[in-house]
Amino acid sequence: MKTAPVGVIVYILISVCPAWGQDATHFFNLGLESTMVNKKIHYFTKALELNPRLAMAYDKRGRLYYFKENYDKMMYDYDEFTALRPWDPEGYTMLGLAHLRMGNLDVAIAKFSRAVELEPELASAYGYRAEGYRLKGFPERAVHDSTRAIEIGGAQSTVGRAYTVRSKAYRQLGQEALANADFDKAYDLDPENYGYKYFNITNHLASFTNDSSYISPGGIRRLGLVGVIAVLAVLIFKLVLPAPRR
Repeated sequence: MKTAPVGVIVYILISVCPAWGQDATHFFNLGLESTMVNKKIHYFTKALELNPRLAMAYDKRGRLYYFKENYDKMMYDYDEFTALRPWDPEGYTMLGLAHLRMGNLDVAIAKFSRAVELEPELASAYGYRAEGYRLKGFPERAVHDSTRAIEIGGAQSTVGRAYTVRSKAYRQLGQEALANADFDKAYDLDPENYGYKYFNITNHLASFTNDSSYISPGGIRRLGLVGVIAVLAVLIFKLVLPAPRR
């Protein structure tokens, strides 16, 4: 009689524990394979219900919330992610992006700074922090961080955005020749930067992360629209704009 409860407990542990891990992984993989944003979120949520310590599910779901502009849920996910992986700079970078989009510049800069502390060669974090400094009214610091991102290099889009931010920082400093030279380099690396010579770059800057698979089609369409608006501004108001060199 005394062994019966023990046997029941052992049976439950054997039957439940492997399934717990297997089911969480199963739903996580379904989330990766799905092509529908809401379905992906659903599967990652199911995975986390089964395994609340599955850090990468927080990461993947958090990116989706970010591109849906649901920053409260996104920040919850990355708070959990950084709690589970405090050594990973990606979580702090993503939190910084959310705060950048929300206008919480001091918090954004602090998050990017933490990412840089963890990975001193993380060009994207320098580039994002540069935009935070630029918006906060510290163009010299923006130039420093943008330059550091350019020196580190990496993805063409990352370097292109760094040139764009530095161009706008130079313009704030009244250094038009340097600003125009940097803009031309940004355009050569990524023609999408064209519209952001005359419009706010923040949304463009914060619309991309290291995981390019999460770039939303809507975001890409919005970038194209800004370029169209820039051209219309030239036609309607007959602005004399320097032609970007290819």
